[in-house]
Amino acid sequence: MNLSDHPYAAIGARTANELLDAIDGCRAVIVATIDGFSLAVAQRQSIDADRLAAMVSSIGALGAAASRETGIGTPRCLVVESTEGRLVVRCVNTGTHDLVIAVLADTKALLGMVWTALAHSEKALVAA
Repeated sequence: MNLSDHPYAAIGARTANELLDAIDGCRAVIVATIDGFSLAVAQRQSIDADRLAAMVSSIGALGAAASRETGIGTPRCLVVESTEGRLVVRCVNTGTHDLVIAVLADTKALLGMVWTALAHSEKALVAA
């Protein structure tokens, strides 16, 4: 399937742009399929969206495996906190498609604000 024809390509692009604008310190946002294909990207910092989409889908899969192993339920958000910023990955089940949204932000981005923005984005994707 051509990814531009994916049912969530258009709303994914809108979601990525809205998150980029809404989160102070946001450098980039990727909306990807659970199998690692980039559906949409919005960025202030140059990134390889296809490569990062593959990595964040793997992060989501690792979170799912660890959640199953420990019996803590379905993963929602995973955070990679580094010295120069954070990568926050939100796992989204729309009912028909599993997606991941990744937000790359610098250290001035408040984690609670990122989580709140991602929760709103998830609701929009599920409602679409």
